Amino acid sequence: MSPDIRMLLHALINPSSNEGYLRDQQTLSDLFKEPEFFIALQALAADQSLLQQERLMASVITARELKTKWRSKAFLEEGDLAIARPQLGLLVAIARIEYPKTWQNLPQLLLEPLLTCLAHLDNISSSSSTTSTVLLNTLWTINALIKEWRTVKVSHGASVMQQFEEIFTDPVGRVLAVWSEQERNGQEDLVLAEAGRYSILARLCQWQWSRAKGLQTASALQKINSLVHHTVHHAPIIQAHRLRIVTQPPAGKILKSLTKHLRAIGKWWRVMIGLDPKGFCQINGVTTGVGWWWGEVGGVVAGSDGAVANDVFNPDFILSAFHLLVDKLLPLTSTDLEALEDEPEEWLIGESFDEEAWAFEFRPCAERVLIALNNACRNVPKEHKVIEPEMIRLLATAESSYGGIDFNALLSGIASWIGQGQTLADEEAAKLPIVWQMLLHLLSERGEASDKAVQLSAAIAIKESVDLTCRIKLLGEAATLDGKRYVNDAIGVIIERVGDQILPFLPTLAQSIPLLWHNASGLEGEWLFKASLVILTTKLVSAAKETSGDLMELVIPLIEESLQPPAKDFFEEDGLILWQTALWNAASPYQPTKETGLVRLLLGLLSMLGENMDLLPKLLPLLDSYIILDAPGIIATYGEIITSTFAKALTTSKQNAEAVNRILVTVSLLVRAAPLAQLAPLLLHSGIFQHIITALEDDKASGLILAAYLDILSRLAMLDPVTFLQMVAESARLQNRDSAKLLEEVLDALWRNFDYVGETGMRKAVAMGAGSLLTTGDHIVLDRFDGEFIQVAQDDPSGKETGLRPWQDEHSTQWSDIQDTPEGKRRITLENNDPAYAIPLKSYIVQVLHQAQAVGLGPYWEKADEGTKRSLEKFLA
Repeated sequence: MSPDIRMLLHALINPSSNEGYLRDQQTLSDLFKEPEFFIALQALAADQSLLQQERLMASVITARELKTKWRSKAFLEEGDLAIARPQLGLLVAIARIEYPKTWQNLPQLLLEPLLTCLAHLDNISSSSSTTSTVLLNTLWTINALIKEWRTVKVSHGASVMQQFEEIFTDPVGRVLAVWSEQERNGQEDLVLAEAGRYSILARLCQWQWSRAKGLQTASALQKINSLVHHTVHHAPIIQAHRLRIVTQPPAGKILKSLTKHLRAIGKWWRVMIGLDPKGFCQINGVTTGVGWWWGEVGGVVAGSDGAVANDVFNPDFILSAFHLLVDKLLPLTSTDLEALEDEPEEWLIGESFDEEAWAFEFRPCAERVLIALNNACRNVPKEHKVIEPEMIRLLATAESSYGGIDFNALLSGIASWIGQGQTLADEEAAKLPIVWQMLLHLLSERGEASDKAVQLSAAIAIKESVDLTCRIKLLGEAATLDGKRYVNDAIGVIIERVGDQILPFLPTLAQSIPLLWHNASGLEGEWLFKASLVILTTKLVSAAKETSGDLMELVIPLIEESLQPPAKDFFEEDGLILWQTALWNAASPYQPTKETGLVRLLLGLLSMLGENMDLLPKLLPLLDSYIILDAPGIIATYGEIITSTFAKALTTSKQNAEAVNRILVTVSLLVRAAPLAQLAPLLLHSGIFQHIITALEDDKASGLILAAYLDILSRLAMLDPVTFLQMVAESARLQNRDSAKLLEEVLDALWRNFDYVGETGMRKAVAMGAGSLLTTGDHIVLDRFDGEFIQVAQDDPSGKETGLRPWQDEHSTQWSDIQDTPEGKRRITLENNDPAYAIPLKSYIVQVLHQAQAVGLGPYWEKADEGTKRSLEKFLA
């Protein structure tokens, strides 16, 4: 074929006459219908031995015709499903791209053969094999299309699904109705059995059910109700048919088809319940359906008739369901028992991590059902409760003998059920004494009937205070690191829940950690287990609070190892959290000694700050805590390295406004907490003071940063205005500049940038700092009294300071972390003593004006504008 096409292309590119051109063009059009023509033409388009014009023509024709001509080759009549389904799947994949933009008639191409097939369904015997094939392939294709489009969340996808629903719901429903009649009459027809499965309608209903409530139309909800009613009515019919033909082998394909149909019903119910459990259960007939499903399970498992009362949640049903689950479904299989006996911890851990097992295996599914049953019965009146008393009776009688059931097989499930059930339920239920008596029994039993998996299940289940001695002992007995980690987690929950009652156990727990840490080295799961020990230690410190200094000989080495390779790669974050928690709860950084207390870590912190700017958000809070803990002592010993580190960080982070702003928060804290006599020289010699003065001249800097610089300068002036002016003079000397001119620049910057200060407390601090400078009697400062000083002093004309809020309200997230710790008390003391919060601005201005009068303010007051003076007097009245 290729040589002929090649010659034809050449003739069309180089026509000898008009008649010849028209003849060749018709020949080419006729070839469009030939099998494999477009494949050959596409190959010629890639053949570089042809002229460019010939290849271009082949390419253009291929691109234009191939994407439309393949649609006429649909495989709906292909009887060999192994051949038809891949091709129809390709059709769906292409339609996903082309519909509806370039293939608007796709639904009609499927609807027409479906309607034709429906016309023959009234008389199945007269239908040809071709009709059956087309029906099955058409329904398969429609189902695949809906399955493909239902996951498209954009409005375009919703529009397409709406079209599919409008076009296909009625004819597919008619197919389902024909099947239903045949099934009710006991007739067997494989084609109808396959065609009658309702996956298409189920997926359309599922799509509607998953939409927002406001988008669910009354019509759509009616269709969902109708399909629920259909399944409730026909699921028993299908099951009866299955059971009937199972006893009459060979059942063949019809049995497989009925089983798939029944499984599809169950799957749809599960999905619908998962999307909206309460809404689905309110649909008429759902409770009846649940009862039927449960009855079938009970009939198979327990050998009963499966009958379920209409009132599902009556005491008799609850008790029978409980025993069905516990007696028949929860006990372990022989394979489980062998694994549990050989490796109890590995078995339990495997059980815990397989989150999808419930969907495929009876026992995990039964565990979920038992939890759901328990939760559903929580509001049953006390006198009608049956599960709790039955659990206690079971525990009391099972150990000696309980119907030949393996005791450990039951107890592991019981402990797990209690843990999961109470976690999913309300906290009050978890405090029932009956629960903890049971768990304590399971955990402490070391007799012949005891089992490691049972003990571990009980440990994991605990959510309240029970005897910690058992847990500590079990921590040592667990044979694997994963098992020990599970017990760790349980102990951690206990520590969080019982508060001060944990204190007597802290020494024993603390002493166990170093040995556990050492013994874990080199074993599989080492790093996850060590991380759990760091987390457990963090909880010990939180519980110990002011007495946590006694734990520092444990805490400090853990922090140090957490921040070094290889541990750093696994739990550096956990180590930093432990460090921060230790600082929050410390009474002193020098407990138990300077060599073994938290102060030992400070140099390492400063080194990290200087080397890793990316960790600033996590490291600076640590330094804040050191400052709040003992600013005078910290500055006396480490002041020079702290300020030089800040200077380097400010320079390095210049382009990172967020980092600079965070650094300045810590510098401001240092100014408020440390003695100025110690701090002032350090700020000068490190260059921080000069950096701030220079940075205030940058008119392109962030307003937040400029405000933070002003806050620091104002607080320095508020603490000691004379020292502040001396710092300006010393800064000028260090820079070989005129001190008076530098002071003018500082004051200019203060007025110029004041509008960038937005926070009420910060604006008040700037006003107070500016006012304090008047008390120095410096003529450069007094010269500005009439103007800037008076304007700043009256920043809040009402004088009510309505925007001023306590620190804990301004920093609610930070406060939530420390409010119950010693640092919380230290922070509140510091913030409540801040003049910018504690002293009213009016009172402060009155005080500084009196002081300024004594050092020469009088002449400057006299020459001030009368209107300005009256305004100030009115403000201060």
